[in-house]
Amino acid sequence: MKTQLEQRLVELRAEYESGQKILKDIEEKLVKLENGKKNLNETLLRISGAIELLEEVLGEESKSSTPEVSDSETSGSEVQEAESELKEVEVPPVIRLPLEHAVKKLEEAGLRVGNVGEKSVFVGGLRFGDVVQQEPRGGTHVDKGSAIDLIIAKKGKVKPNLSQNSVLSSFSDH
Repeated sequence: MKTQLEQRLVELRAEYESGQKILKDIEEKLVKLENGKKNLNETLLRISGAIELLEEVLGEESKSSTPEVSDSETSGSEVQEAESELKEVEVPPVIRLPLEHAVKKLEEAGLRVGNVGEKSVFVGGLRFGDVVQQEPRGGTHVDKGSAIDLIIAKKGKVKPNLSQNSVLSSFSDH
């Protein structure tokens, strides 16, 4: 009986050590997966910011190129509508403008700047400090004096990969 218990003790210790090794391997893999998840989330965030910016820019361009049709005859109700619209103003598009120019353009339209936030965005042709988002969007009508929230581009914390295997390596000064 003692021999069987000793043998069982040896088996249990071996099983315990094996379980500890498996647990350690799983924890290492979890750390790698968490790091991969974090990197993927950061990449997706940058991509979503670029998508939002490009949609905003393309939306602004299509709105500004759409001709407006006017009717020369006006009725009494149209005059009343026009008078009530005097209290409302059209939000000018300020995407891709430097913050100072955007503020000036909004103030000229009778609006004021609300909250100003920052977002890391990596899109060609965009300078740091340029407006990348505005709410409400350009072309919408709001009450005169309303606040327009802006998001400006800021420098990101991610450095480009300039290793010899990188696509960018030919542009770096190794």
